[in-house]
Amino acid sequence: SSGPMMRASPRQRMWLLTVAVSRRLCSAVVRVDVGVASLPDPGKKKGEDAHLVHKQADATIAGVFDGVGGWSQYGIDPSRYSNELAHLVGIELSAQADRTGSFSLRDALAAAAKNNREIGSCTACVTAVRTGPELETTVTTLNLGDSGAWLLRPSPNADSFSLVARSQVQQHAFNTPFQLGTQSGDSADDAELAKFEARAGDIVLIATDGLFDNMSVDEVTGVLASELSARPAKDVATALAAIAQKLSFDAHKQSPFELEARRHGLIHKGGKVDDTTVIIMKLVAGDGGEV
Repeated sequence: SSGPMMRASPRQRMWLLTVAVSRRLCSAVVRVDVGVASLPDPGKKKGEDAHLVHKQADATIAGVFDGVGGWSQYGIDPSRYSNELAHLVGIELSAQADRTGSFSLRDALAAAAKNNREIGSCTACVTAVRTGPELETTVTTLNLGDSGAWLLRPSPNADSFSLVARSQVQQHAFNTPFQLGTQSGDSADDAELAKFEARAGDIVLIATDGLFDNMSVDEVTGVLASELSARPAKDVATALAAIAQKLSFDAHKQSPFELEARRHGLIHKGGKVDDTTVIIMKLVAGDGGEV
């Protein structure tokens, strides 16, 4: 049972008001500006990457799905599985929102993989930015394979960016990532789930390995440190995808893929040509408008 109601003194009322205002300032609405760019491998008839952007009441969810190109050797279009998986993840997220008003990235990915009737396989990285007036801003990422998500933060004077959190690459062997699909022993249960605190000004980068194999952390943050970071998310994603693809054709530049190959005792020179899909989620201080 509740106790007797006590009248607050003037000093207590002032303290309560200060706490309420402080909480309101700390939980100011963060708006999410999303931009996507996807460039197919120029040497292929069509790209094999797929992507997803899904919005709920208090979350913006985005993901990339990299179709495994080896299926083309058997006359199977690798893009069919990845595109269907992206589509089904979106359906599952909507169904979750209708049932519970919330979401589970792992459950959505597991159900989508179970219901995917296409032959093929792909990696998956799905990331949610949760915002709202009464919520802390958080980034939750679920990654299976060698796509990934980075959380990048500007310096106080916004003249540089640093990598403050990242998903982990999952591989069975060099260039053999975990994947969902036909004849794969991997599942959504194997995906790494991580959650990070975020704030206005941060940038979430989600991409397939077409970016990560060709651009280092320093190169990505160098691009963001230019005036480009002030532009819409679509412009940032487009610029990063174009730079990554250009570098993939450079046989003389020491790429992250070359360094990783060397670490496994293999020889590879220059970049790695591939499909490149980049999603940028800019966390912008808002005024309570649409997230």
